[in-house]
Amino acid sequence: MATEIQKIESGIVDVAKKVKAGFEDAGEDALKLAGFLQNNATEIATLAALAGKKGSTVSTVAMNLLNQVVSAVKAGGAAAGANGLNVSFDAAVIADVKAVITDLESL
Repeated sequence: MATEIQKIESGIVDVAKKVKAGFEDAGEDALKLAGFLQNNATEIATLAALAGKKGSTVSTVAMNLLNQVVSAVKAGGAAAGANGLNVSFDAAVIADVKAVITDLESL
């Protein structure tokens, strides 16, 4: 009986380690993606401008949001990937988002 319990406990620990590694990998991937998007912000904005004024405005607001999230993820480090992350936006950012909701929904 004791060995069965030890096997179960060992299995639970192994699964927990795999879940933790998955979260860490996801956090690293998120940092890579955020870095790529940040490094290519000009090209992304230019492509969005091809979609017209609405696309360009939405892209500008989106890149602003992304830059704030990237900063928060970098500041959070490994803990951001393992524990999640809360990001606060000020009233100006919320106003920008509200201003493009209609444009975003029409794209």
